[in-house]
Amino acid sequence: MKSRQFKLGPMDNLSYLVWDEGTKDAAVIDPAWEPEKLREFILAEKLQPRCVLLTHAHPDHVNGVGYFAAAYKDIPVYLHEADHFMLDPLPPGLKPAVGGEKIEAGALKLEVLHTPGHTPGSVCYLAGGDVFTGDTLFIGECGRVDLPGSSAEALYDSFVKLAALPDGAAVRPGHSYNGDSSTFAVQKEYNLYLKLARQGRRADFLKAVS
Repeated sequence: MKSRQFKLGPMDNLSYLVWDEGTKDAAVIDPAWEPEKLREFILAEKLQPRCVLLTHAHPDHVNGVGYFAAAYKDIPVYLHEADHFMLDPLPPGLKPAVGGEKIEAGALKLEVLHTPGHTPGSVCYLAGGDVFTGDTLFIGECGRVDLPGSSAEALYDSFVKLAALPDGAAVRPGHSYNGDSSTFAVQKEYNLYLKLARQGRRADFLKAVS
């Protein structure tokens, strides 16, 4: 399984393509701002998009969904149900991303980890050795919890889940804040929020994010 990161738009958003080298089956993750750049790569590499995966429904992560829904008729678009209310318009292929389940897209299999906090429906997608963390976990930072629907308490529980992931897994965040990628081993050591969650220090975590 291979992946490619795209830095797009005025907010340093990171969109991704994940694909199987043999079949060229591909997943598009958080298409935003300049979706045509992702499609240029798709066409150049002869990839076959099988689904769109959304980590959450904030506009800066989903404003390219309509482009892909038009370019690939009836393509499945996965988003956790708790965030469906924020997605407007709803794409015809909308499906729920369910925590603990695997999404099969051709030869691809991607696991869904429900990580609420930044939004109630925030998820991370696990694909091979990559973890696409959206706005839940950044390099050295965590997602904001001062927005409507966000919850510091829920984010702590989500960080406890993330702290249990393998050290060798790669962190692929939704924005280029403090860097574009890292590993969980590095983040467990240097990311204050992940460190506090790993140590079970809930009160200190809540104080740090406030």
